[in-house]
Amino acid sequence: MKIEANCETCGRTFLLSQIGSDSDAPGRCPFCGARFARHYASVLMEAVHDAEVAAARAVHALGRLQAMETGFQIDIEGVLSTLATQVRAHDVHESSTPRA
Repeated sequence: MKIEANCETCGRTFLLSQIGSDSDAPGRCPFCGARFARHYASVLMEAVHDAEVAAARAVHALGRLQAMETGFQIDIEGVLSTLATQVRAHDVHESSTPRA
């Protein structure tokens, strides 16, 4: 699954894969060249890859469940809402954690 992001410098939307290790400019905006995660450059590429793989696996697993005659329907909107809430909570937690 491809995940989109927005550059905070130029405002353009890009795919995370466009800044991954296979891109022409790993860790940089494909449009303006802004460097992302300057202090985390060593783990950014791994995190981009992990996020896309995890998203693809979640879509595949939920799709398999949805395709079965289970007798229930998955609350997709609830899953997405919970996912958004938990990702945003992680962001708040990370930004409020003191750094050495």
